[in-house]
Amino acid sequence: MKLRGFVTLARISSCVLTTKGLKPSHFCVLRRCYSSDMDLITQAKQSAAFQAIDNHVKNGQALGIGSGSTIVFAINRLAERVQEENLNVVCVPTSFQSKQLLTEKGLTVSDLERTPSLDVAIDGADEVDKDLNLIKGGGAACTQEKIVASCAKYFVVIADHRKDSKLLGEQWKKGVPIEVIPMGYVPVIRAIEKKLGGKAVLRMGANKAGPVVTDNGNFILDWKFDETKDWKKVNMEISMIPGVVETGLFIDMAQRAYFGMPDGSVTFREKLSRNGTPESDESEK
Repeated sequence: MKLRGFVTLARISSCVLTTKGLKPSHFCVLRRCYSSDMDLITQAKQSAAFQAIDNHVKNGQALGIGSGSTIVFAINRLAERVQEENLNVVCVPTSFQSKQLLTEKGLTVSDLERTPSLDVAIDGADEVDKDLNLIKGGGAACTQEKIVASCAKYFVVIADHRKDSKLLGEQWKKGVPIEVIPMGYVPVIRAIEKKLGGKAVLRMGANKAGPVVTDNGNFILDWKFDETKDWKKVNMEISMIPGVVETGLFIDMAQRAYFGMPDGSVTFREKLSRNGTPESDESEK
C-alpha cells in the first residue's frame, strides 16, 4: 500500500475479529504531524480525511464525494493534490453542501447521469461497527450518500475516533435516520415502532420552524432502537414499509474505514475477503 506524509507506521493486528460468524478485519495505525493549535477533534477528522485522499485518489478517476464535517477536509486535500499534481478527476457529490464545496475549490463536478460508474467513494459516518456496518444520515443526506456509494467500486469511510464502535448504538445515540415521503411520516412511525420497537421521531430543524427537509424534499425520521439488531434484516424490513425512501443503515457496503485519533495518528479497519485477504482497491496499486 502506498502511503504519503507519515513518519511512523505500525501494524497492530492483521486479524482482529474472530467472533463466530463475523468476518475478520484488518487494523493499522498511521501517524501524521499537525500544528498544536488545531483542536483535537478537528485534527482527528483532518487526519482521517487526508489519509483517505492520499491513499485512494489517483489521476483519471471518477470519485464519489460525501457530505458532512469530515468531508470538508477531504475536499480541501483533494483540491491541494489536484493543483500540486495536476490530477484529472471528476467528482460526484452526495449533497448540495458537497457540490458547493467542490465548486468553490474549482474541482470538476459531475452527476450519476453523466458519470454512473465511480472508482472510489469517500464519505463520513455517524458510527461504524466492528464489521464496517454504518449509521449515516445525521446530515439528512443518507439517500444520495447510499446511491453514490453503491455506484463505487470501492467505498471508503472517514471519521474521528468517536465514531468507532463494536456495535451500532454504542456511541451514536441519536438513532437511525430514515428518509420518508412527507405525507407518510406518521404511518411509517407507527409501522416501525410496531415491527421493531424503539421510538421513531420526526427530525425538527434547528434554525427553522418545522421539520428538516432533505435535498429531495422529504422528511427525516430518527429511529432510536433499544437493543442490538440483525441489521441486514432490519434494513430490509424498514425499506419495505410504504413511504420509506431510504434508511441510514449502510450494511456490507464499506471496504475500509479510517479513524483519526486525537494525537494525529490514524487507524484503519478494512473488510477481508473470504480467503482472509483485504478487499483490494486498485487505486492503491
